[in-house]
Amino acid sequence: MQTLMVQTIAATTGSLAFGIVYKVKAKRLPVVAIGGGIGWFLYSMFFEMSGNVFLSNVAASVFATGFSEVMARKLKAPVVVFLLPCLIPLVPGGGLYYTMSLTVLRNMAQARIYLVSTVEAAFGIAVGVIVVSVLSNRSMLGRQKA
Repeated sequence: MQTLMVQTIAATTGSLAFGIVYKVKAKRLPVVAIGGGIGWFLYSMFFEMSGNVFLSNVAASVFATGFSEVMARKLKAPVVVFLLPCLIPLVPGGGLYYTMSLTVLRNMAQARIYLVSTVEAAFGIAVGVIVVSVLSNRSMLGRQKA
């Protein structure tokens, strides 16, 4: 549990730092940090329960996208301002690094394992974002017609 708390704090800090680097307005930075931290916490909990990288990333990115859609409307900003920093903790950078490193070292069996996990993570993030974005867009179109 202590490890999860440290990881969640690190994810929160990472999202905050990403927001600062990309010049997110100061009043939006706490929202970005909280979204990234909660997203990572959800990913960790789902992964602990299921052991499935894909489903864990789908769940976390569904939250991050929904959170970003709501905050964008509430704070009158583009969704991407919130979405990208919230997704940063989920990006499978370590898996990509190990895939490339093991490929260079010609350890193809181990590289394949990391590659599959990395692709599952990236695909899970994409699926979560697409599902929520499409549903959100459809609901907005329905409101405009009414």
